[in-house]
Amino acid sequence: MSFVGKVLVVVQVVLSVCFMGFAGAVYTAQSNWRAKSQKLQDNVASLQKSMNELESEYSNYKTKATQEINDALSQAQTEKVANDALQKQFKTNQSQLETVRAERDTAVAQAETTGEEAKFRRQESDRQRVVNKTLHDTVNSLRGKIKNLEDTVFTQSIREKNLVAKHNTVLDELKYLNKIVANLGIDPKDPAIAGMQSPPPAVEGLIINTKKDKRNGTKFVEVSLGSDDGLSKGHQLFVYRFGTKENGNRPKYLGKIELVYVDPDKAVGTVIDAAKNGVIEKGDHVNSKL
Repeated sequence: MSFVGKVLVVVQVVLSVCFMGFAGAVYTAQSNWRAKSQKLQDNVASLQKSMNELESEYSNYKTKATQEINDALSQAQTEKVANDALQKQFKTNQSQLETVRAERDTAVAQAETTGEEAKFRRQESDRQRVVNKTLHDTVNSLRGKIKNLEDTVFTQSIREKNLVAKHNTVLDELKYLNKIVANLGIDPKDPAIAGMQSPPPAVEGLIINTKKDKRNGTKFVEVSLGSDDGLSKGHQLFVYRFGTKENGNRPKYLGKIELVYVDPDKAVGTVIDAAKNGVIEKGDHVNSKL
């Protein structure tokens, strides 16, 4: 056998060994692949089952969560409506509370003013009794009273003249208004027309200016309220002054005014009832109710 033949024999032997090893490896790999494939198929089936269960749980959870969210939204809407109603009721109650407080303060002021006037009248009555007991020694006091009576008569005569002039003016205005009403085709004697003047609303303001008469008494006053506040000509307001530390912070009732001229933001009134415990001045308060 030549050298080449020997080499070929050796190569053939080596290749045979390699082929046998490769065949064994292929057989081993084939057996392992089948086992792994079956295991993977089992895992895939298990995972598919788990995924189906999770999808079912997720669907149930989603349905339940959606229902809960819808219920929560409905409840929130209901609570919002209820809250709005409570807010509105709260504002209404607060407004009523403020009105009640204002009425209470006015009532307290009126009660204190009435008490102060009663005390003043008792003191005046005591002084009068002393004067009556010593009448024979009080000639000068009687002269003073006569002078006061003369002043009162004079004041009353002036007031009477003013009232007569005012009455004539009112009559002229009434005639003019009756003509206007007649031209409009309205019967002024119709009972439905009577009582159209409504009472003034609950308002409170200040005296911003005054005009004195010849006796240095307040005749006209200008107030910080007008038609924008619901006032009109003919409405009557009460005048009072806040108390000071000297009199124990007790307010004083000063009188009553009647409006004769009304602008949107202010009005002018004439004094129709003046109290004896003070003169109406700038800065005093006015109120539609005592």
